[in-house]
Amino acid sequence: MSAPDDPLVADDAVVEVRDDHDHEAAADDHEAAADDDGQLGWTPRPALLGAAAFLVYLVLAILQWGLPVMTHYSTRYLTRFRADPDFYRWALAWTPWALLHGHDPLYSHYVFAPGGIDLTWSALIPGPAIVMYPITSLFGSVASSNTLKLLSFSLAGWGAYLVCHRLTKAFWPSLLGGYLFGFSTYMVGQGGHLNLILIFPIPLLVYLAIRHVEGSMGTPTFIALTALALLGLFSISTELFGTTVLFGGIAYVLALIFAGKDRIRVVKTALFTGIAYVIVGAAIFVPYLLPAIRNTPDETLHPLARASADLYGFVVPRPDILIRFRPLAHISNRFSANLYEDASYIGIALVLMLIGFGITERRRRGTWALLLFVLIVSILSLGPVLHIEGRMLFQMPGALVAKIPLLKNATAQRWPMYSSLAIGVIAAIWVARGDERFGWIRWTVVIIGALMLLPHNPPDAGYPYDRTPAFFTQGTYRTVLHPDDNVLLIVGSRGEEMLWQSEADFAFRMPEGYTGPLPPALRNEQLFRGLAVEGTLVVIPTPEELQKWMTSQQVTAVVMVDTAAARYGLILRQAGLQPVYRGGGVSVWRMPEGP
Repeated sequence: MSAPDDPLVADDAVVEVRDDHDHEAAADDHEAAADDDGQLGWTPRPALLGAAAFLVYLVLAILQWGLPVMTHYSTRYLTRFRADPDFYRWALAWTPWALLHGHDPLYSHYVFAPGGIDLTWSALIPGPAIVMYPITSLFGSVASSNTLKLLSFSLAGWGAYLVCHRLTKAFWPSLLGGYLFGFSTYMVGQGGHLNLILIFPIPLLVYLAIRHVEGSMGTPTFIALTALALLGLFSISTELFGTTVLFGGIAYVLALIFAGKDRIRVVKTALFTGIAYVIVGAAIFVPYLLPAIRNTPDETLHPLARASADLYGFVVPRPDILIRFRPLAHISNRFSANLYEDASYIGIALVLMLIGFGITERRRRGTWALLLFVLIVSILSLGPVLHIEGRMLFQMPGALVAKIPLLKNATAQRWPMYSSLAIGVIAAIWVARGDERFGWIRWTVVIIGALMLLPHNPPDAGYPYDRTPAFFTQGTYRTVLHPDDNVLLIVGSRGEEMLWQSEADFAFRMPEGYTGPLPPALRNEQLFRGLAVEGTLVVIPTPEELQKWMTSQQVTAVVMVDTAAARYGLILRQAGLQPVYRGGGVSVWRMPEGP
């Protein structure tokens, strides 16, 4: 549910919640002012409650994910994988470095040299890179990326909490609703992708829309803050920005259908949200959107038919969920989508909650707005073809999305992130409206639903340590490599070449890279993907192939990790290179100088 989602939910739900609470949710939080007068006793202000919610989510994030790395915060990854996290470490260093040294951060001549590459279609995260620059420069990119991951859970939960609390004015139901979003299946599966888990601007956009619909935020402030949140979201992920436009538009359509007497206010909020989009679009068109349009990949990176949710995925847990039933494992193993990226799972308890919400709140317009939004997102997340246990059956509405140019590379299996925000709001409203006699039943169902989302994070599944060779971390490269060198890096696993370069403060260029989609001119030559000991698409060229490619790319030196010597050492010698330095975990090779 994107920013625009909310007018739909906000409009009806806000009015109903006001009625339920005798208008205590009026603009500017008059209930807090009444407390100051001493008439109702002291009640924490909303800002204090919001801070408390954030701290609760941060503690939960540390307990669920962070404990294994706390004593090695700058040297141990808060993820079980490399490659993509290595690229994000490079991205965290690249944008600040490029800006400080007068380079265009959206085009780099330091990878795929000498030609370079446009980075508008890579997961560059320029916004977080700039914000985290002090931590990156002082403590390194591992600490910076670990911090972002922990904050992603707490910020997402906090943003959803603000939405829930604005609608319910109840702390504990809102805290629970925020948890369902901030610690959803989507967040568990995308933990290694910083550009995809920093989703907190989305609920903040929803919160702003609620404030404008209810009249507690003026239009100029709303437009300015909405534009700022949209710009922040764009600086994190172009994919999230694009899908927010899609699902926000869907939400506004539903809002207009169910708004009733408040339709005019919804229309105004939608209009001013559109103005904010135009402002952001104008600001980023020339530096970002225009190059992105010019360099749009000519093929789908993640075919939707193989990156879509399975119908059973909503109730069958994945392997990384703690509470799961082993007899059902054979079902999830047949899913066509990546099991760890499929965000569809919500569990039986939350399905029962949705049914209960529809029954008990059926007379409210906001109920059907929320439930329809969840249903539409769930249907679209199934992709262009319905999959049941991996079997493709028939075409689905998601096929229409695959034809939208800027969304064709957005994977449908990630879209339930939007419905998880609606589910969190539903949970908070449903629990808050429970009566004294049977309210415990609602609490029990939702709490069980939250427990069923807990990740399976066994203590023996250790997070990998940073293994950047001392040649780079201790600065030896400064005396061995030349500033104008174009260096082929032979690494332990694909992606490590990116962090080697960033650890060397971009002191050299390299002819390969791990940046995401490659332009057509580079795609047919596997050597542009680099040489490594581990990883997919690893190639072992012949000496002749390597020599020819190095000549075409003007490579002047090779740095090879010691663990790769057995695989590539002989090939380097046969290609005419000779070692000129050994130490610090690597060897450096160059072509012999002529007589």
